[in-house]
Amino acid sequence: MHANFSRIFRQHIVRDVVHHPLLAVLNIASIALGVAVYFAIQISNQSANRAFAATIDLVAGKAQLQITAPAADLPETVFPKIQHARGIAAATPIVRGIVTLPDFPGEYLQLLGVDIFTNQSFRTFELTDFNGLSFDVEQWLAAPDIIAVTSEFARAHGLHRGDALRCAVNGTNQFLHIGFIMRPEGAAAPDSHFAAIDIGWAQELFGLRGVLGEIQLRLADTDARSRDRTAAELRKMMPSTALVTVPAQRGSQVEHMLGSFQLNLTAMSLVSLLVGVFLIYNTVAGSVARRIREIGILRAMGVTRNEVRALFLSEALLFAVPGILLGLVGGLLLARGLIGPVSQTISSLYVLIHVRDIAVAPMMAVAAALAGVSSVVLGGWIPSDNAARIPPARALHTGSFIEKSVRPWPGWFALGCGALVLACAFSGLALRTGPPWLGFGAAFCVLSGFSLLVPTATVLFAGWMSWGLRTLFSASRRRWLEAGLALSNLHRSLSRNSVTIAALAAAVAMGVGVSVMVFSFRQTVASWIAQTLTADLFVVPASNEIAGPSSFMPPAAVAFLAQHPAVGSIDTFREIDLPFRNSTIAVAVIRGNARRQLQFLRGTDADVMNRFQHQQCVIVSETFARRYDVHAGGAVELPTPAGLQSFTVAGVFYDYTRDQGIVYLSTTNFARFWHDERVNSVAVYLKPNGPAEELIAAFRQQFSRAGEFAIYRNRDLRARVFQVFDQTFAVTYVLRSIAVIVAVVGIFLTLTTLVTERSRELAVLRAIGGSRRQVLRLLLWEATFIGLLASIIGIVSGLCLSTVLTGVINRAFFGWTIQLVFPWSSLAWTPLWITGAAFAAGILPAWRATKLDLAVALRSE
Repeated sequence: MHANFSRIFRQHIVRDVVHHPLLAVLNIASIALGVAVYFAIQISNQSANRAFAATIDLVAGKAQLQITAPAADLPETVFPKIQHARGIAAATPIVRGIVTLPDFPGEYLQLLGVDIFTNQSFRTFELTDFNGLSFDVEQWLAAPDIIAVTSEFARAHGLHRGDALRCAVNGTNQFLHIGFIMRPEGAAAPDSHFAAIDIGWAQELFGLRGVLGEIQLRLADTDARSRDRTAAELRKMMPSTALVTVPAQRGSQVEHMLGSFQLNLTAMSLVSLLVGVFLIYNTVAGSVARRIREIGILRAMGVTRNEVRALFLSEALLFAVPGILLGLVGGLLLARGLIGPVSQTISSLYVLIHVRDIAVAPMMAVAAALAGVSSVVLGGWIPSDNAARIPPARALHTGSFIEKSVRPWPGWFALGCGALVLACAFSGLALRTGPPWLGFGAAFCVLSGFSLLVPTATVLFAGWMSWGLRTLFSASRRRWLEAGLALSNLHRSLSRNSVTIAALAAAVAMGVGVSVMVFSFRQTVASWIAQTLTADLFVVPASNEIAGPSSFMPPAAVAFLAQHPAVGSIDTFREIDLPFRNSTIAVAVIRGNARRQLQFLRGTDADVMNRFQHQQCVIVSETFARRYDVHAGGAVELPTPAGLQSFTVAGVFYDYTRDQGIVYLSTTNFARFWHDERVNSVAVYLKPNGPAEELIAAFRQQFSRAGEFAIYRNRDLRARVFQVFDQTFAVTYVLRSIAVIVAVVGIFLTLTTLVTERSRELAVLRAIGGSRRQVLRLLLWEATFIGLLASIIGIVSGLCLSTVLTGVINRAFFGWTIQLVFPWSSLAWTPLWITGAAFAAGILPAWRATKLDLAVALRSE
């Protein structure tokens, strides 16, 4: 029969697909959707990583080593020593800073201050005039405000040579003039948000006189051993706040920092593929149900079990080919929509990036295609194997075929309970010993465990609902006849309905779990904000809105706010980056205030803050403590201009600003070692009944006539915080909604299959006097019960899943303690809209059942 396999496939599979185009379209669409979501997330993640890598390449150029000062305190006096150090072939200094562009809202430029004389052998770009013909060194050095921008940036904003560009930096507006163009070497264009300026003028612009940001190095001997030896010698010459690394190390650190965020997106994207598995199962199972007699005839004619199995697997793969191709194309389109929210979230929480182009590697498309094929094979294998195992004699006598699985296999219940126990074990390991990804194993076990319990739950549900309906309508059996038959069918079609209920329940569980997690996180953040953001006004240079804490408040502005009659007191905030245990950490310098109410894991707030202000100590966030295994009473060593200094950890506090953690240092301790009083922002506490509007007007009149500063009232800043919060979870909501939509489509496929399987039964019902309206109500009741049971199981499993997402995955990956809070009002609506969606999905199959040809259906035996 091997030679005739292709002919059998055309006659029995392709012809059936052609006769059921709607089913084919739905399956192709579900596969395409799953592949598209997975592919789009991979593209978004890769594009973000590629964008940051391009930044590293542009800044580091052709350097083989780099000396960086995260705290921007590398004295320029070390540069001559570095130039003439042993093993150094060439060196060039760099100053970096970010300016925002008030005339182009939301836009910014990362300025690279370069030494035109030493930078030539390092640059990956060329400086030319607008015609690309020459470069005038004298003009470059003559004026303090000449910059070079990319041709893309100039074209996008209609800029020409000599045009003035208003830039905000350190609370002032400066005008820079376009003089040159940055042209890339090779085919790749630099990030359009980069610009170049002479290093001396950059130091003046950013207030960094006598300070360098980085020193790029080329080595005389490039082998790894010589490079490591040279780096070790350089570290002895550098301040303790400086790092000597290879350029790629910074990129790997950022990729590691983004790893948890990107892994969560990938896990969410796999949900659509998982739900698609159930749809393929239903489709192939329906195909088997429609052709039971054909299977019996083929088996009687000598077709082997393997050939029958391959026949129906081929049907699943027939959907897979166009589905995967459409999914890859759709993934490219979806990625263009997702890349914006993803890059905005990364910029808000991790590192400033600008993703201009999507990055697609061939292996990403291959991986997405393999994920699609795997989901199709996984979904099609069980019904294909069942078809192969049907005895020919039974296949030729289909009258009682559907009753074969009215009792659930006890093993499913045992496996389900085992999966839930395994989820508990994985959760404990993820929190205590790791690795953190065991948390995802726990989440998978929760979904799998409840899915395996569905057959038992279906039987119990049918029994309880039948008893409830009989009790409710005991006086009139006619009133619950269709509902009773629907419950009986729910039980009798257990093998088919269980899969659909499990698919929809898994999607509902994912939606409930994510909703509870986000709601809990939001409520926790709201409580935290209420205690920490207690100031009446917050004043910050406008450029920090985009670029982060890169600009400083002018001392006169800080003094004005501190001395104004309406002001009771002020807090200040300064953020610097420092090397710590082979990575870079954020250190916040704060002026303490009795009204700042940090929440500590242990100890009283007053005692901890008193020690923080008057002793050589720090307080650290919970996420920092978990990441670096630091505890209250312990000590951390921080590099200062005076060398490494040990600071006692006075306390550990709850913080939800960043998953990398943060260290708080008092202004007293910072001034003692850094001798730097600059601040990034000021929090203002007004006196009782202090006139806020009068203070704001006076400050703007004196310091912010052209919008140099952003001034937030307390409620406005809280609104801004939640705007960033909602933006962070925007992609999560999209992925959750897609999974639910795909699952609801499964109800349509299941009911269509059941109509086919029960065509004779429905015809008999009609023949003995049942009306079309009764058949319609019967199937709609069945759809409603499927939706109701799936929503109940989905809510229960979703609540368990939310515990894993909130207390295990979130804590293992990000280190945050989130108080579990349930949005009972929205959860109460879930069964209603899920049941309603199931009812709507059943309308078309139920209507088609009323159109059955009774003579043909009754002739099936």
